Amino acid sequence: MSVPAFTALTTAVVSAWLALYRLPFNDPARRRRTALWLAGRTGLRPEAAFAVFGTVVYLVLGSLALAVLLAPTPLAFHQVFDLPEPGTALALLLAVLGTSSATILCVSLLYRVVPRADVPGEIARIQWIASILALPRHYRWIVPAAAALFEEVLFRGVILLGLGALGSGPAFALAFSTCLFAAGQIALVSTRTQAYVLGTSSLVLGAVGGLLTAATGGILPALVLHMSFAGFYTNLGASPTPGARTAPGRLSL
Repeated sequence: MSVPAFTALTTAVVSAWLALYRLPFNDPARRRRTALWLAGRTGLRPEAAFAVFGTVVYLVLGSLALAVLLAPTPLAFHQVFDLPEPGTALALLLAVLGTSSATILCVSLLYRVVPRADVPGEIARIQWIASILALPRHYRWIVPAAAALFEEVLFRGVILLGLGALGSGPAFALAFSTCLFAAGQIALVSTRTQAYVLGTSSLVLGAVGGLLTAATGGILPALVLHMSFAGFYTNLGASPTPGARTAPGRLSL
């Protein structure tokens, strides 16, 4: 398959995957009915049952998308997990520090423009994060870690490395996979503040993770980076007790 054809196929498949995933979240009434139905059959609280359901839908639909996109590339699935060289630990540490610094800068710029922006509150109101926060605290890292693993396999593995294997230049592969990843994150939010925070952080995370993947030939360093940020953002809006946040919050990394 040619690079333009694979690019078009990737855009269509990822768009369809995210559109189907959003269906249970779009209508609040449908969301409540689904949550109550699941709770009655699992014994879980409705919010927790819906969080598990949403994760399963995300991963199952995403796995179908991954299979469709892997097929036309010369990549073998195991290649995306190639082990990095022993000296990669320092590069990963620098990547974490650089990504954190860039994210702090982006949020600081938001506070300069909108001083009363409540970033933690906005993050907590993102539908998929709000569902995850309904889970017991010690399970809140598992779901974002699983999502991060899948997203790295798809965006940095199959898409970025797949484009390279099909003959794309590294700059285009990095730019396309990063922009598509960020667009996918923005598609799952509902306010401008949410879109800005997740959009800018996803661009930074995608670019740094893509560079790590291109440099090492596998997704493992980028996966460590992504898991840490996914868990952080998911737990950012959690309060120790309901109603604990009474004023706009500040993001502190």
